[in-house]
Amino acid sequence: MEVRRKKNSQILWGEIKKLLPDVLEKNQGRAILSLYGGSGAGKTWISKELAEYLEAEGFHVFILAGDHYPHRIPRQNDAERRRVYECDGSKGLEKYLGTDKEIDYDAVNQVITSFRERKSQINIRYIDSEKEKIYEKNEDFSEIDILLIEWTHGNNERLKYIDIPIYLRSTPEETLRYRMERNRDADIDSPFTALVLKIEQKLLEQQISRAKIIMNLSGELSVRMQENHWYQDKNGPMLNAYPDSLGGKLCDIVTFLDEKNVKGAFQSFYILPSLYHSDLDRGFSVIDYDIDEAVATKKDLDELKALDIDLKLDFILNHASAQSPQFQNLVKYGEQSEYKDFFINWNEFWKGYGDMTEEGFIKPEEKYLQKMFLRKPELPILMVQFPDGKKVPYWNTFYQEERYPQYFGQMDLNIKSPLVWKFYNETLEKLAGYGANIVRLDAFAYAPKEPGEKNFLNEPGTWDLLSRIKVLADSYGLTLLPEIHASYSEGIYKKLAEKGYMTYDFFLPGLIIDAIENHRTNYLEMWAKEVYREKIQTVNMLGCHDGIPLLDLKGLLPEEDIQKLIEILISRGGYVKNLHGQKNIYYQVNTTYFSALGENENKFLLARAIQLFMPGKPQIWYLDLFAGKNDYDAVKKAEAGGHKEINRTNLKKQEIQELLQKDVVKKQLMLLKFRNSCNAFGNGASMEIEAEENWLKITWENAGEKATLSANMEDYQFEIKYEK
Repeated sequence: MEVRRKKNSQILWGEIKKLLPDVLEKNQGRAILSLYGGSGAGKTWISKELAEYLEAEGFHVFILAGDHYPHRIPRQNDAERRRVYECDGSKGLEKYLGTDKEIDYDAVNQVITSFRERKSQINIRYIDSEKEKIYEKNEDFSEIDILLIEWTHGNNERLKYIDIPIYLRSTPEETLRYRMERNRDADIDSPFTALVLKIEQKLLEQQISRAKIIMNLSGELSVRMQENHWYQDKNGPMLNAYPDSLGGKLCDIVTFLDEKNVKGAFQSFYILPSLYHSDLDRGFSVIDYDIDEAVATKKDLDELKALDIDLKLDFILNHASAQSPQFQNLVKYGEQSEYKDFFINWNEFWKGYGDMTEEGFIKPEEKYLQKMFLRKPELPILMVQFPDGKKVPYWNTFYQEERYPQYFGQMDLNIKSPLVWKFYNETLEKLAGYGANIVRLDAFAYAPKEPGEKNFLNEPGTWDLLSRIKVLADSYGLTLLPEIHASYSEGIYKKLAEKGYMTYDFFLPGLIIDAIENHRTNYLEMWAKEVYREKIQTVNMLGCHDGIPLLDLKGLLPEEDIQKLIEILISRGGYVKNLHGQKNIYYQVNTTYFSALGENENKFLLARAIQLFMPGKPQIWYLDLFAGKNDYDAVKKAEAGGHKEINRTNLKKQEIQELLQKDVVKKQLMLLKFRNSCNAFGNGASMEIEAEENWLKITWENAGEKATLSANMEDYQFEIKYEK
């Protein structure tokens, strides 16, 4: 362990040396470092090692132990933790651990403030564990240059002026193991101690976005999204298309983006997953993540990079195609397959929670079925025949089709299998190799499963999954964008943001239609202010490869107003997508955004202008760029379930050239180029918003540039002013 920590100290020192000069220059020769992480992560030992490195460079260091700043001595605090748990359970414990109720943050902040004010004598608190008392000692700070805080809560939002927060990242299991090695607690292996460590770990993960350096116990460094300011610096417009949407192949889109009329309009490109080998759902049933050379090549991706266009790519966490090599291996070898546990054996999962049917699968008890969120009316299983003739049910949330000996469908992955995590890691590495900056996590909320749970957005399983994926993604410099549809009232978007993830703004498409059709701005204004105030890092949009989200608007718009929006969009040719036939549960309306606005060019250009001035990174559906109309022929051709094809028309090269001459397309490209090049929207920009009943004004200001949108919902006119 000592060798490992010495190596970790050397790695951290190398990273600190990169950051320290700027901090010292800003603070006139002083710096505050915080080394934080779970118990047993090595904070105390490594802080001493770092102090030696700093002192060897001529700095004078004081190590402040945050563990000396609880309100109570350890024995009394442990008793208070148990009392809180006994009275209010785990939720009560979450409201106590690491909060002002447990920790005297004011006292720590007083030390920090005194150091910043260059006071020569500062009162420091200590705990005498043997005498069980807290006392203070006046310490000499007259020559101290570096205040080094070592503490579990050393990156808490209540602390002020931490220059370099350093996160020693460990899992609750690692923390527990090291506490046992140190004999830290008398009842170290108790369920209560495990719960405390789990809650503390959750708090640490929520603080990760503020960390400047992140290192796990093996000495591996993680790339922090905010550290390279990727989101802030790369929030320009992003094209969204299938690789064959514009011209037939990805190389045609590369040519399109390099055209004089288009060049400079887009900073990023979200390529949908038919980029990979896939067989169903227009790419969302992935066979493997190798590039499908029928539509794209690695050379195409390299050429996009040469155009300075970064990529957003998909990763489907919940499932893989039944044609995937892993599932094909299972079908071929049955019980002898190394991938037997790569997918979810339904009967193994539900053993003890239901009764076996004559068909050979367990039907869970009704109390479990009632809790489950199902995407189809029947149980989510596919009966798979093994070589010996035995049929085994495997979990299949989405599409399935059996044409024995062939199977088609999207087979759920078993996230408890080490092979699945090996697959996850290899896939993220591959996507990074393609040049991805953002990875959209599709269907992630379906992946964690437990008997008796909803099995959609299980808590804490969903967050644990994302946390583990983020560790892998960080190592490849990837920013995660978890995709989930949930109502505003559920607050899932807020949870994602609080945990440091980008999130989709699925509220904006409906809010803009509401503003334009109802000639009002109050709901749109409220949402814009919330996104800006809460610093929610969003990708926003008008249209996309799916329909216009409606489920998401619950709690944001009145229910009757949502229903009116549905009726408007249906009257203009849209198709309602319900969840497995339940007419009382609406999900989205499939339509192009242009048709949703009555194919009115003034309305549509106003909607685009508002989108580009909203906080977030604007994503542009390729068909919207060309003011595409509903494609009813495509819906008929696709037959049952083909409603999504209304908004997915592929355009030929000649069509594209003709459409580029349309006024509505030219004006959009002009808006996009302005948004992409104007520094007023850049890193550190400030936003102001004013609104009246049918009028909206949004102003962005940054780096000596100012951009203002004035929009009228009554006559659909708008004006953009630019000042420098």
